[in-house]
Amino acid sequence: MAIADLIQEVASLTEPSRDIDVKIGLLVGWQRKVEYANEKEENSRNVIWILHGERTARLPRFTDSLEAALQLLELVAPKYIGGVSWSTDECGFEATAIVNNGDYCHGATPALAVCLAALKIKQSQLEDD
Repeated sequence: MAIADLIQEVASLTEPSRDIDVKIGLLVGWQRKVEYANEKEENSRNVIWILHGERTARLPRFTDSLEAALQLLELVAPKYIGGVSWSTDECGFEATAIVNNGDYCHGATPALAVCLAALKIKQSQLEDD
């Protein structure tokens, strides 16, 4: 999947998505490993996530948690300055994030806005390579 397509998917979300969390994780370096306790039983399947050689049972919920979205941001831009704001009006709820000198990124929640900002930074890094 192209990063531009993933950015579009995140921009169109109105709520968190575990499927998108997986796509984001794989894009930024997480690895997924499936282990089976017993090869004869399908229920023995266990998914392990690995980042920088460290194993964990769960991938962060980037699109659901502001804390996880900030962890994502730190993965792609270890040194950053940014801000997040949100507003509620008759049209609904909207959040905005900006990181460094990047674009203002708008999302349905603060976590989604930060995810968008992180993905746009990653996109610019890939274009520079």
